Amino acid sequence: MSGGFRHRGVIEGFYGTPWSHEDRLWCIERLGAWGMNRYVHAPKDDPLHRERWREAYPDASLREFRELVQRGDACGVQAGFAVSPGLSIGYADPADRRALRDKLCGFRELGARFLALTLDDVPSELVHEADRRSFPSLGAAHASLANELHEALGPECTLWLVPTDYLGVEPTDYLEELGDGLAPDIEVGWTGRTVLSPTLEEREARARAGTLRRPLLVWDNTPVSDGPMRNLLHLNPYLGRGAGLLPHLSGVLLNPMQRARASGVTLRCAAQFLGDPQAYDAERAWDDATNELGAGAPDAFRLFARAHRFSPLSPDDRDRELESLLEALRAELAAQRDARAPIAALGDALAARRDAAQRLRSGLADRRLVAEIEPWLASHELETQRMSAALECLRTLLEAELARERVFAFFALEGRLSRACPAAATSYGPRRALYPQLVSMRDQRMALSSEPTLVRDRCLADELVRLAEDLALERLRDTA
Repeated sequence: MSGGFRHRGVIEGFYGTPWSHEDRLWCIERLGAWGMNRYVHAPKDDPLHRERWREAYPDASLREFRELVQRGDACGVQAGFAVSPGLSIGYADPADRRALRDKLCGFRELGARFLALTLDDVPSELVHEADRRSFPSLGAAHASLANELHEALGPECTLWLVPTDYLGVEPTDYLEELGDGLAPDIEVGWTGRTVLSPTLEEREARARAGTLRRPLLVWDNTPVSDGPMRNLLHLNPYLGRGAGLLPHLSGVLLNPMQRARASGVTLRCAAQFLGDPQAYDAERAWDDATNELGAGAPDAFRLFARAHRFSPLSPDDRDRELESLLEALRAELAAQRDARAPIAALGDALAARRDAAQRLRSGLADRRLVAEIEPWLASHELETQRMSAALECLRTLLEAELARERVFAFFALEGRLSRACPAAATSYGPRRALYPQLVSMRDQRMALSSEPTLVRDRCLADELVRLAEDLALERLRDTA
């Protein structure tokens, strides 16, 4: 695909239950159809990838891995594999180095031509006495190990090193050593200025690429929602990346959610950007993605997806149409004008959303996608009901002639809310979410960035409920 990035695809690198083999095959086929060309197996909670990396995969897993490679070859997607030994490896231990070399070369024997040494989220200093005697620094140890693996794999394979300093914008001694010491055709990873970078800036990429003496292969942490983000469903478009990155990046691999099918919304958008960043239109790409993933009930899926666009890439998007209508209602109330028109418009919008979940349960063609998003279907249904109840209370507060009607409307609202407890899954924006936005991975210098980190009280449904409650308390109190 001319004009795009060389490496375009997915790294299954999240914490949590790894994807099934069926979902990996589905992803590879979709990536090929969308013009992507890489899939990398690197799930953090696969023990043979990380904690027990020295152990060989069983024959059944190897047969599945071979099928991933073969399916990828048929679809134009290189299926690759990563090993993450940094929690326990002895960098100077010949047995450990041999075990790692054999494991990666075993993937090569399956037909894989893209391999990765992932040394992220591990100690940032040498921890073994033998390593401290053998290497002057962690950077020297990592360069030595990566170069040995690169030579063993041979020129037909691409080796990608995900370094321990995988984020940030400042150069470090560790990165300088990698830039000087690594073979020039070893790819090196970067996530941007923080873990889940809202934007990738050209100047930041240029600086990091300069430090490493090579273009960067970005590990882009979107639409991932693991750890403290697990209550969120990220159905956002691919945003905050521009064509100016092309000279500084060899490519981008996105880290998806545990929910493979739902991840397809952002992945399909990213495919359009990575293939032709100059022509990319994020909203048109999102419409295309929701239309394809929502086959069988595309309109309902688009309405549902609007309530789940909130993410580090779009932290102000909780359903733009509803937000705009709610703001219009607030303006009329603040000005003490007739609010019937905005109430009616908001009512129509909520009515369109009220049965979206049920339409998806009955009509969505991809039944695995239905199962993945069921917690959020229930949440979407519940939160839409809560907003509808709040709006009905508002209408009565503003239009009823008798105080008794207004009081009973308020009591009825609170009764309905007491029976509709908010779900753990989040729709229309989070009540609470922690994004691990760090600026350094150094053991003694780890700190949070200025990006939104602890997000609280951002649920649009709560805002409409609060508006109704505040108006009820204001208008029903006896001030005599």
